[in-house]
Amino acid sequence: MPSEGKDEEKSEEVNIIKAVGKFFYEDEAFGQTFETWVNENCSIIDDAEIEKTGLMKVEYTELYEEYQRLFEGEIEGFIKSIGRTVEEFSSALSAGVDADPEGEDAIFAQIITATADFDIFMQMMREAKQSQDRLAASNRK
Repeated sequence: MPSEGKDEEKSEEVNIIKAVGKFFYEDEAFGQTFETWVNENCSIIDDAEIEKTGLMKVEYTELYEEYQRLFEGEIEGFIKSIGRTVEEFSSALSAGVDADPEGEDAIFAQIITATADFDIFMQMMREAKQSQDRLAASNRK
């Protein structure tokens, strides 16, 4: 019977990963939270200056840190809402990646990591700012 406990543990690992994945990919409120946040905060981005100098202002790092806190808080809040812990999720995801470095868990881990990447964050913020600038310009015509 010892393997039954292992199977149950494996099943719980898969369930927490699937639950967080479903939340991450499918929860409209989760996605809307970030879309709204980006649109409310992208005005600080000076795309012309970034293009000209290649430098990032300190404010961008502060904004990124705020975004990270929001992202982590949303994920952590969801995990807690299903009666689990971030440590359980992290452990389950690590075990899934170790078991199959090319599998679904590994891909999900890469996507979550990419979401937390500063360069990807800045790309998202710049695109949102450019979109707002285009809309403002078309409204002036």
